Amino acid sequence: MKIVGNSQFQKAANSSLILDYLREKRICSRIELSENLGLRPSTITYIINRLMKVGLIKETSIADTVNKNGRPPIFLEINGDFGRVIGLDLQADYYNAVITDAAGNIIKTRRREYEKGGLSFEELLKSVLEEIVAGENVSQIIGVGLAVPGIVDQENSIIIDCWTHDLSNIGFSAFFENTFDYPILVENDANCCAWKNLWDNRELKDFIYLLPRFHKEDIVPPGYPSVGIGLGLVFDGSVYHGHSNRSGEYRSANLDILAPGQAGLSMEEMARVAQDDELKRKLTIELLRNIFWLIDILNPRSVYIGGDLAGNGAMLHEILAGELKDEWKRVKQNDCTLVMLEDATLDAAMGAAASILNELYSIPQINSRELSPRKWNNLLSNFEEN
Repeated sequence: MKIVGNSQFQKAANSSLILDYLREKRICSRIELSENLGLRPSTITYIINRLMKVGLIKETSIADTVNKNGRPPIFLEINGDFGRVIGLDLQADYYNAVITDAAGNIIKTRRREYEKGGLSFEELLKSVLEEIVAGENVSQIIGVGLAVPGIVDQENSIIIDCWTHDLSNIGFSAFFENTFDYPILVENDANCCAWKNLWDNRELKDFIYLLPRFHKEDIVPPGYPSVGIGLGLVFDGSVYHGHSNRSGEYRSANLDILAPGQAGLSMEEMARVAQDDELKRKLTIELLRNIFWLIDILNPRSVYIGGDLAGNGAMLHEILAGELKDEWKRVKQNDCTLVMLEDATLDAAMGAAASILNELYSIPQINSRELSPRKWNNLLSNFEEN
């Protein structure tokens, strides 16, 4: 039974439903929307008119097609020129950035390495975003997705722990709102990598994204390891954060409780792993043994290995056929696929952008948390009538 309502919630839900359908299909007709979404033609017309008025949807035609009247049929698509989304992977010694249109198509990418300086995290973020906006001539910014390593409370814009930027339990809501004219969503970088995979393939439901990072020794604070490892966990198509936002915090089962770092390499070995293939192999074997344990427990469909281990597919196959042959034979009974990504350089930045787009196009749920009007006034709240 179709339930028809005129509440603001119902309007927002129907708008999101249409936008999400257009995001997936790219182009479709009003009739297709009505038939596939179960909405009345009058409801479709009303919402489409509102979305076109604000510029988020536009009419288009397909070349060499005509309808029964001999005229080109009119289709609908998301207007990519409505605005831009910036996805920023902000590390202590470099950043990767992607700029997408409103439909999620990548317009530009940007990367820069820098030396550790005297800038605070706030100063660094402000400087980098100003550089990106000015350098790429970005206007009409819908929002910025910010990927950082460590433990992040995404809902409240709090970085609970980030050793590469030397941050602990710092809230950034006021800074974001007072400094920038667009909303910023901060998220753990491994979770952003998971968001990237979800955005690319909506059929993915249960997987793990393994994100190893190799940092320059002189960049991280004294006494901290130069190798960071995070996991993005996805269950039933959603990124899992855990009840205290600490899900995906990796620590090898091989480590003594008081040992520094997350993996069994020494501090000296961690400083050399990026340039030493044998150490990289040693680290990979240790990571896989721990991941095999997780595969047994969580039974994911696939595990993606990215970060600074990406591009080492040949090494992965050698390990699975050699040192870990028997273990892998047993683990394969879980029907899980291991994927060493070829190039994952932009995964965190692309996922940061996807986390913004996902929020903007998500269908509101009854009893779900309310989104801040200040944070999301760029899209759905524009369609609400006063």
